[in-house]
Amino acid sequence: MKLLYLIREDFNEIVSPVYYELIQELRNQGHEITVANLSGKFLDFDCIKISQFKFIDYPFGFINRFFFGKAVSKQVNPKKFDLVLSSMAETLFFLEKWSIPKTAVIHDNFFERAKFTPWIGKQFRLAVMVDAFFQKLGMKKADGIIFLNSEEMNKHCQNSKTKCVVIHNGIKPENFVAEEKEIKKIKEKYSNPIVLFLARIELQKNPLLFLKAAKQLEKENIVFLVAGKGPMENKLKEMIKEKNLSKVKFLGWVNKKERNALLNACSVYVLPSLFEPVSVSTLEAMACSKPVIVSAVGGLKEIIDESVGIKVNSGDAVGLAKAIKFLLINPKKAKEMGLNGFKKIKTEFLWSIKAKEYINFFEELLNEKK
Repeated sequence: MKLLYLIREDFNEIVSPVYYELIQELRNQGHEITVANLSGKFLDFDCIKISQFKFIDYPFGFINRFFFGKAVSKQVNPKKFDLVLSSMAETLFFLEKWSIPKTAVIHDNFFERAKFTPWIGKQFRLAVMVDAFFQKLGMKKADGIIFLNSEEMNKHCQNSKTKCVVIHNGIKPENFVAEEKEIKKIKEKYSNPIVLFLARIELQKNPLLFLKAAKQLEKENIVFLVAGKGPMENKLKEMIKEKNLSKVKFLGWVNKKERNALLNACSVYVLPSLFEPVSVSTLEAMACSKPVIVSAVGGLKEIIDESVGIKVNSGDAVGLAKAIKFLLINPKKAKEMGLNGFKKIKTEFLWSIKAKEYINFFEELLNEKK
C-alpha cells in the first residue's frame, strides 16, 4: 500500500513522536509512506514539501491547517498513492475530488476544548470554536474517520455515511526505559513516595484538581511533582504559593531523559482530565509498570480498568485524594496494578498491534472503492 500522510509540522519532541511511531510501524509492516508537510523533512521518511502562505499560528492555526489542504490539493499528484491519512481533518476539505480513499485521525476534540477555554480569553475560545467548525467540515469529506475513543465516535458518527472506527493510541515501552542512576537521583532528592502529574499545564488536564488533592493530603509523607508546560503555569504557581503547598514541587518542562526517570521513580501517576480523547502519558506510566489514577472521561475510562488503576470523577478532589492514599498505603496492590498495566500495554497497546488495526481499516476502505 502506498500511503500519503499529511502533517503540517516538521518532527519535534512535543507534537510528532506519536505520529512518527505510527507511520514508522506502518512502514515496518511493508507499506510505502510519503509525508507531506511544510518543511519537506520528517526524520527519515520520503517527503513532499508543501508551499503555503501562513498566518501567525496563534490564534489563526485553524486557517493555516485549512489552507494547508488546499496547497496539498494543488501540489501533490494523488495518482501516486493508494490512500491519504491526515492528522488534521480540516485538510480533507479540498481533497474531495481525489478518487483515492481519504482518512483522518481525530487527535483532539475541538468541540470539547471550546467548552473548557474561557479562562484564556474570548479571542482564543472563538478560534477554537472556528477550528471545531472546520474540523467538522473536513470530517464530512472523509471516506474514513479514526477516533481515539468510542464516546467521540458515537457523538460524531450517528447517521453518518462515513466509515468510522475506534483505534486507541499505541506506545513503544522500550522508549521509556530510564537509567538506574537517574531514577536513584530522583528518589534520593525526594525521599518520600512520589505522586506524579506529567502533562501539558492547561485546563483540560485539570492540574488544579491535583493541587486540591495534594492539599487534603498535606499531613501525609508524600511529595507531589508537577511536570510540564502550558498556559496555566502562572496560575498553578500562584495556587501553590497561596495554599502553602510545601509538598508540591513544580518542575516545569522536562526533557525525555528526565521524563523517563520521573515515570520510573514515581509511586503513582495521576491525570484528572476534564476531557481526554486518549492519554499518551497514561500509557507511558503503564509502560513503566506504574499504577494510574485517572478521571472517568473519554478514552481514559476505556483504556483503564480496576486491574491497572483507579478512575475518579473529574471534579472530585476528595475522591482523588482517597485514591492516592489507598495506593500508597497498599503498596502490594499498587505494584500488582503496575505490573498488570505493563502486561496490558504489551498485549493491547503496542504500535505493532495498532498499526495492524489501521491497515485492516484502510483495506476495508480500499475494497469499498473498487
